[in-house]
Amino acid sequence: MKQILFFSTVVLTMVLAGCSGPKVLAPASISQKEIAEKAAAEGNNALAVESWKQYFSSQPISEISGDDYAKAAQTAFKSGDENLAISWFDQARYKNFADAEMYSTLVKIYRSQQNISKELSALEFYASNFTENLNEINSRLFEIYSEIKMPDKALEAWEKMDANVKNEISNLKTYFKINKQKENTVVCDSISLVILEKEPANIEALEWNAEKYYWLGEKRYEREMEKYNKNKVNKQYNILLAELDLATADFKRALTFFEKLWEIEPGEKYASYFVNIYARFGDETKVNFYKKHTR
Repeated sequence: MKQILFFSTVVLTMVLAGCSGPKVLAPASISQKEIAEKAAAEGNNALAVESWKQYFSSQPISEISGDDYAKAAQTAFKSGDENLAISWFDQARYKNFADAEMYSTLVKIYRSQQNISKELSALEFYASNFTENLNEINSRLFEIYSEIKMPDKALEAWEKMDANVKNEISNLKTYFKINKQKENTVVCDSISLVILEKEPANIEALEWNAEKYYWLGEKRYEREMEKYNKNKVNKQYNILLAELDLATADFKRALTFFEKLWEIEPGEKYASYFVNIYARFGDETKVNFYKKHTR
């Protein structure tokens, strides 16, 4: 009887075990990756980062893809951990992975860290390898090249920007400064007027035009007076009168810009120009007024 009971117990145990079946446990690394991706999709970047960490720590590095490192880096960036994001992006690059989103994020990180050399490298790689959002990329390249005194590279970036981006006031002002450095006077003449349409009190553009017309008038005046003093005949005198009319027109155009500058900053900086112009006009009252502001 005991043998029968023992045999029945063994059979029952085997039957129960057979019904329940063997338990197959999913590898922890796979489940952590799935948790990370799901958390990231739901905007829970803190959980995603922790799950990626667990996935990476439990998986041989040779079996982790560059794409996984890049996705993990994006969640680290969104969670506010820029250094971890860089570390994981570096792993992605080591795995020969690269996409536009990755380099766009690296640009943002390096810019926030004020690491201009690494930002520039990321921007240049992006511009050479991807086509999305190139206006934004080239605009920033244009700005950086200008800052680090590489005007030729800046102008190359300018040529790749579309008209709307070029027409932004910040880019126009930078373009104007670069062309001043390169002494491209024709470009500066036209760009300065575009700037003044958008920003009427822009001092650099006002000064450019004020001085441009002042020196046109002054050089014309001196040149023609010298010619007449060397040849005081009626014909030369008539030429002088015509040229002085042109010089006067230049001086009057200069005044329209200097008067705006005077409203912004009255005083010594511009007073001597007024003195010389009104001296050419023979207006002693105004000459004496502006002389008070010169040393």
